[in-house]
Amino acid sequence: MKQLQSVSLMFVLALLLTGCASMHNGVDNIESSVRHKCRAQIAWNQWSWCYDELTHPFHFAKGFKAGYRDVLEGGNGCQPTLPDRCYWKSCYQSAEGRCKVNEWFDGFSHGALAAQQDGAGNWNQIPLSPTARMNLQMANARPQATGRGLHGIPTPTPGSVPPAPAALPLVIANEPDPPTIDLNEAPLRIDSEEQLPLPHE
Repeated sequence: MKQLQSVSLMFVLALLLTGCASMHNGVDNIESSVRHKCRAQIAWNQWSWCYDELTHPFHFAKGFKAGYRDVLEGGNGCQPTLPDRCYWKSCYQSAEGRCKVNEWFDGFSHGALAAQQDGAGNWNQIPLSPTARMNLQMANARPQATGRGLHGIPTPTPGSVPPAPAALPLVIANEPDPPTIDLNEAPLRIDSEEQLPLPHE
């Protein structure tokens, strides 16, 4: 019996390990989705005091969180063409329903703006190394096997390297100091209207 259990356990582990990468991606997507929903809720809790006098606060809040999540997920924060799918139902096909849908759209715009103000749009970007641009340039500028170095300059052979030039002295030009303003001086007074420029009509 123990042998059957261990064989079945190994079989299950083998099945799980074969799809490990796709399973990891699925778990990562779920984790990101939950994190974005939590951050959107936290943002709504911080900003909701600004929106106390709304006609349909529930729908505005749903739109706010959807707009905040859109920016978190890499969106640009522009309103979608269609509202959330729950607003496609027949109960929203009335004057009152349209008001609720419009509140959702308004909330979406405000949530996206709040996310942009919080800097949340940059949270999903993978930061690059500060030397990434130079590394890419160096990789693209590697010398070819033609005996030529960077920029077509011939590669020197051993023993034919000329001596390094003597270091030149560093000369710093003497520039005049920028003018300073003494804040303790009396302010400039204008005594006549003739000194002021008149607007053109």
